[in-house]
Amino acid sequence: MHILSIIQFTKPALDERHSVCQNDAMTKAHTTRNSSNIQSLNKDSAAKDKKRDAILVASNHQFRTYGFRKTSMDDIAKHLGISRASLYSYFTDKDDIFREVVMQIHEEALAAAKVCLSTAARAQDFSARIKNALLARHGPFQEAVIESAHGSELFDEYSRLCGDIVADSNRRFQTMLVGALKAAAKTGEINLKDSGVSPAAAAEILNLSTAGLKHGALDIATFKKRAKDLVKVFVAGLSNSNKG
Repeated sequence: MHILSIIQFTKPALDERHSVCQNDAMTKAHTTRNSSNIQSLNKDSAAKDKKRDAILVASNHQFRTYGFRKTSMDDIAKHLGISRASLYSYFTDKDDIFREVVMQIHEEALAAAKVCLSTAARAQDFSARIKNALLARHGPFQEAVIESAHGSELFDEYSRLCGDIVADSNRRFQTMLVGALKAAAKTGEINLKDSGVSPAAAAEILNLSTAGLKHGALDIATFKKRAKDLVKVFVAGLSNSNKG
């Protein structure tokens, strides 16, 4: 075959392979860019989350130390060493920050309560598991109110701004308690059937009674003792029903 014919014959194939190689290179480059962009976004997101958490920690400190009314957005920004503009890029106002602080307290409390009621905690008796869960759920904010010189003011703002957060937290916690009560009834630790009380009703009684024990408790030790006594009486009653 003439050399020119060979070149003409092989050129399309060469062009096609070259095009494929170019496409592969472009695809790899695009994938690399996407991966780099995702990593960059993840880093930015992590940095923002870290800064947001720092704002909540600082705000919690300011509220407890100086009270809600005397704490301004300027105070929080100065405490953190950031600008007001930076602070407002995360939260709309002081009410928004207070709600987020309370929400964080509730989320951490629910996570701790879940651990207290988990399968891993069943080495403890039922009374201890329930008592620890109730204290984990209700103790943190109560401790903040008692230990702060501005506790009554913080409680007023809590009532004004956070009703929906509290309602959601109560609902979720009572769901946990229902599961724990059913599990204890199944293993024979308590007898709900003979008591005539449903798991949902028992969970509500435990949760709301513990909330009521906060009133008039001048220190956290008093509140903890009340909760311990409540659980002791509650579980004893359910256990006695098993004996007829």
